[in-house]
Amino acid sequence: MPGSRTPAAPHGYEPPRRGEPRTDEPPRRNVPGEPPGARNGALARPRGVEDPPPTMRRGFAPGGPTAAPPRRNVAEPRQRSAPPATPVSPGVGAPGGMPPRTAPNPAMPVRVVPPPPTRPTVTPPPPPPPRRTGPRPAGAGEPGVAAGWQRLAVNPNMSARWKKALSVLGVLAVLTVCGVGSFLMVLDEKQGTGAQANTSPPPTATPVDITSREIDPKPLTAGEVFPGKQIVIDPNKPTEVYTVIKPQVLTDCRAAASGEISKLITKLGCSQVVRGTMRSPNGAYLVTGGIVNLDTVANAEKAYEAIKPIVDEGKGRFLGYAPDRQDKKSITKPLALASTHAGWNIRGHYLVYCVIARSDGGEIPIGDPFAKQILFDVIEFYLRGKVLEERASDPITTSGAPTPAAS
Repeated sequence: MPGSRTPAAPHGYEPPRRGEPRTDEPPRRNVPGEPPGARNGALARPRGVEDPPPTMRRGFAPGGPTAAPPRRNVAEPRQRSAPPATPVSPGVGAPGGMPPRTAPNPAMPVRVVPPPPTRPTVTPPPPPPPRRTGPRPAGAGEPGVAAGWQRLAVNPNMSARWKKALSVLGVLAVLTVCGVGSFLMVLDEKQGTGAQANTSPPPTATPVDITSREIDPKPLTAGEVFPGKQIVIDPNKPTEVYTVIKPQVLTDCRAAASGEISKLITKLGCSQVVRGTMRSPNGAYLVTGGIVNLDTVANAEKAYEAIKPIVDEGKGRFLGYAPDRQDKKSITKPLALASTHAGWNIRGHYLVYCVIARSDGGEIPIGDPFAKQILFDVIEFYLRGKVLEERASDPITTSGAPTPAAS
């Protein structure tokens, strides 16, 4: 038809033109568009090469044309890979004990005639595999089992008696280990306590009760409070000492203080005051230190609390002891005329105090470090830490019996 297009043809093939011979006919010579020697659109083969043998068509046997052509509209069977042929059991597929045969060729369909319906022979199940008694290798994927380890299976043949015996032995082993560990710990503690007790120095004195004058009736003496002319505070510094100018024992406690403090200590049962005047190690200060003998420890605590407001309000004070104040060249007169600093503390039924004045009669500045150091040396170290400590303890003799206190 005019305007119709010729459908596209495969590459290397041209459809026959009108008026040209068929492809099975010999081609015309000098056909335009074909090289010399070309045939059927293909290049000529080289010389000496014969035509290939004709391809065997489906349905024709190699020996002759007697084979029938294949039927039309019949689907060819699909070819699948099959396992190797296995012999058929004589009781199932080959009645009569026929020799085994191989599986049919899947490429060639074979019509299989089903056997007559017979009751199949039931074969007994194979025996179970033997139980393993040895260790099983642990799999890497098992939970809780690391690769490379083996899990030992429990022997099922173990009797219950053996299991109970092993359990009892395990409990006994644990109890034995715990008992031995506890014994060793107690032994170490005893040895450590004994070693500490052996290394500690033996006691040199026994304590004495000084909570009241009834229990501690012995009065103080000047020789007990000021036994020498010097008071050494630091043994490593023997030249830095307090020089004792003169001690004094007062049976009238009102002479040791003035104002409300004098009335207070008299009311609280003061029986005596032992005091002494000293010069500081650097000579720049004069110091009076004393011990007030009260009735009980309760009265000493009352005096300790009541003295501070009296001093702060200027209603009373401790008096310094100036033994040579009547002399023209008195060195202790500043304790009676100049301004002073005072401090106090208690131990047992005793009240200890200290009064400080400058040797040149000058004013002591607030927070003077030398005044603080003198208060600590006289009150805490000497009067409380040495004099009253000796009164509150009895030394132990070499025989082990304490020295009896003098009544």
